[in-house]
Amino acid sequence: MARIAAYDHDAVVEQAVLQFWADGFAPCDVESLTRASGLNRHSLYKAFGGKSGLFIEALNRYIASEAAEYLALLEKGCDLSALVEYFERATKSIQAPRSEDAEERRGCLITNTVIEMGRSDKDVAEIIDRYFARVERAFCDLIKRSQKNGAIRADLDPKATARWLFITAQGMSVSARFGRSFSGLPQIVRAALAPACS
Repeated sequence: MARIAAYDHDAVVEQAVLQFWADGFAPCDVESLTRASGLNRHSLYKAFGGKSGLFIEALNRYIASEAAEYLALLEKGCDLSALVEYFERATKSIQAPRSEDAEERRGCLITNTVIEMGRSDKDVAEIIDRYFARVERAFCDLIKRSQKNGAIRADLDPKATARWLFITAQGMSVSARFGRSFSGLPQIVRAALAPACS
């Protein structure tokens, strides 16, 4: 009879998300992961195939939990307030410290991974490509819905505006790692997209 795993798979992946988010992929060594998860090295390799396998699960978990909150705002929203709230929440999250004793901000795990790894890992790149496409599509669909009800300027091209918002969000995350503040960005988004007062 197969042995029942004596660890909580979900808890291990959650701890890995936090560790990779704080350290990045390359600087996060196996010892750090075993300390954070409570698994020994042998168990980590047996359960996840090593650090890379655990990183893939951590990225997927981040998208399914942390990033899902932001995607839901876009995919369910139907007016400009959803976009403003998206940027307000994102600003608060990415400006959080990387750890309790660190001054450097954590940014977004997805953006951090792109900066660190580029397209060097095929599996990671595929996950990020799918996520980025979903975010940009969600921006575009929200813009179209909002234009129909008059909440966003009708003269804007939805695809081009979605691309601008996507690039703005990613650039914001990169810049946050260098200590830049974006407290006024939601208001800038509102001013750029809102219909002119009649």
